[in-house]
Amino acid sequence: MGQNILDLLRREHVKVLSQLDELQRRGISDRAEKFNLMKNNLLPHMAGEERVFYPRLGERGLHDLVAAAREGHTAIRALIDRLNSIPPADEGGWVRMMPDLREAMRSHVDREEKAVFAAARERLDNAELLHIGDRFEEAKGKAHLRPLR
Repeated sequence: MGQNILDLLRREHVKVLSQLDELQRRGISDRAEKFNLMKNNLLPHMAGEERVFYPRLGERGLHDLVAAAREGHTAIRALIDRLNSIPPADEGGWVRMMPDLREAMRSHVDREEKAVFAAARERLDNAELLHIGDRFEEAKGKAHLRPLR
């Protein structure tokens, strides 16, 4: 049996936020590898939400919440693109930019887990949440990943 989409998303949020905390530190020798690992978790996560979860919420009339969540994703992707342009050896650049990405992600997660998840629980029954969880995992597997360079 599948997993509830809300539980899946919450677990993934915790994982990515932890990875972002680690990337904020100075003296990371394998910064590029850790950044790619974080992106390989985050980018498919966002793609899965956009392809499966958000459309279902939109069908239930939650257009404003979906639009705000998509805007959050756009901002996060823009910050990732900016980090992609900073050489991993430029520790100063990374240390300056990572808090921006961490804050954008934290803000997005807070809004999503409070407002979006509450609305999803009101508008979708448990069977639908399980079905969306299964489809989310499939969509993540098809997401296009962008390497650091």
